[in-house]
Amino acid sequence: MNSVSVRLDRRTVREVQRRLGDMSSKAPNVLASSLNRAVTNVASNISKELRKEYTVKTTDIKNTLDKTKASRSNLRAVVRSQGELIPLDKFKVSPKTVQPKRKKPIKIGVKKDGIKPVLHAFVTDINGIKVFERMGKPRLPIRRLFGPSVPQMLNNEEVRNRINHEGYQMFNRRLDHEINRILNTGSASS
Repeated sequence: MNSVSVRLDRRTVREVQRRLGDMSSKAPNVLASSLNRAVTNVASNISKELRKEYTVKTTDIKNTLDKTKASRSNLRAVVRSQGELIPLDKFKVSPKTVQPKRKKPIKIGVKKDGIKPVLHAFVTDINGIKVFERMGKPRLPIRRLFGPSVPQMLNNEEVRNRINHEGYQMFNRRLDHEINRILNTGSASS
């Protein structure tokens, strides 16, 4: 399991209360709303950033994500990714058809930077196209081949830094927006 969270420090909370002035009691609402917008942004950025590096489909990423939103009483928002290894047939496979007489190794591209031949691997149709490998010289036993899981892909530090950076930028933009909205509606009612 891997998670990306947006947490607040006391300094941020005090700064929001200071900016709200007489309406400082609205600070938890402002913070929770901003955190929730940021966590939604983080979830969509996880998919976008991983697909820049890996040949994985959006649905395979989104199926592993779980969001916990912030509330007035709990100012913490988290996106968790929990999932199993992804079968190699979900990545780029060439050829993606069954070819029993094929002599050359099939090629698989897990990352976008290129496809590589995988010795002893073959494509077969067992309830859909799947990639297997022989365990030795005889035809059997065989085993299904898997690539990394989404949580493992999220361990890529470069990808993670881009996701966190964009999440914090969204949080700060939404914080300014929410504070201005409350100040504008508050001054209109007085």
